[in-house]
Amino acid sequence: MGKDVRLVNIYLKIHNKRLLTMDDLGYLAKYDPECFEKTCKNVVYNIPESKPIVEPAVTLPANVETGPEITDQQFIDLVLRNLRRLEANEFPVADIDADEVKSLLGSLFMELLYPHNDKDTFIDVTEASSKPLFDKKV
Repeated sequence: MGKDVRLVNIYLKIHNKRLLTMDDLGYLAKYDPECFEKTCKNVVYNIPESKPIVEPAVTLPANVETGPEITDQQFIDLVLRNLRRLEANEFPVADIDADEVKSLLGSLFMELLYPHNDKDTFIDVTEASSKPLFDKKV
């Protein structure tokens, strides 16, 4: 249940347009690495300037092998490292707001993980239940 609560908290941050932390993004990346990778590709589609940040095959450090395959964990670590560098203004890409990239990553991740049609809600608080339930069917 702890994982669902954390996911609901992240969704609420996204829904209420609050800034996501690097810990939030790290959790999403660990929660579903495949979904995180697809989300990164969608971010590049929406913000083409972010390609060096969220497609790190282009920006692999010298100590990482540049073989044909990069593991999911290496990919995730590189994306998160690049985002941290962007936050600290140490990434050599101009005119990209780190908060905008993080927010888009979060919202696209949740959309991909739980597609919805705006008619159904993610969170169901009913009188029959004393605690909110995260509706994974949506």
